[in-house]
Amino acid sequence: MIQNTEDANKYYQLVNQYIDEYVDKWKIKPTNLKNYLLGNKSRLVNFLERKGLKDVGNIDRVVLDIVEDRVAMQNDGVMTFENFKFFESEEFKVVDLRQCLYKGVEKATLNHEKILADFFDVSLSQISSMSPEKHTFLIHDVDTPVVIYNKEELMIIKENIIDFAFNQVSNKNISLDLGSSKFDIKISEFLSEESFKEKFSLIVEGKLNQVISSILFSKVLNDSQDYLILQML
Repeated sequence: MIQNTEDANKYYQLVNQYIDEYVDKWKIKPTNLKNYLLGNKSRLVNFLERKGLKDVGNIDRVVLDIVEDRVAMQNDGVMTFENFKFFESEEFKVVDLRQCLYKGVEKATLNHEKILADFFDVSLSQISSMSPEKHTFLIHDVDTPVVIYNKEELMIIKENIIDFAFNQVSNKNISLDLGSSKFDIKISEFLSEESFKEKFSLIVEGKLNQVISSILFSKVLNDSQDYLILQML
């Protein structure tokens, strides 16, 4: 239990360190970290267990405060030059569309296999993992591999796609022909990242499954809001 200022300072420093390590490992921005780590209670519990903090009272409040603070700094542009360079480096940018499906998404687990077992009405022994990193499985009597993502993972993929789309658009130039004068304009100078992502998020929302399906050259097998199952073509 965090009982005094000394305890609070100690655990805030520890969690800050662990969050830094997590961000560096997965190369994800604070907004995606919030969706991934805080969007699913079990992920937060697993994170705290791995760090030996699960039994510390109110530690989840500390994690929430730190992650929310990171998100606010990113959204408001209030960060050090070093942090800005860190998050804008090539490691943090989604530079390939297929990368959207893996960046910041942890390996598939037994829970994914259980969902597949229920969906295909098979036993766990009839499911084999091809690639936990890519969430790809082989199912007995199913001709081609299947891929599965849960709701929280889909949120991360959606954010990755939005990041990718903004990077693509902001790097483009347009040429305006105004009579005898021509103007070359870089779109990023006139386009707000926040405004673009807010509007593009609404566009992607209803087409996310379709986009993922096209990236994987696959077909969607279910329409559940809790998970997405696809079969390779």
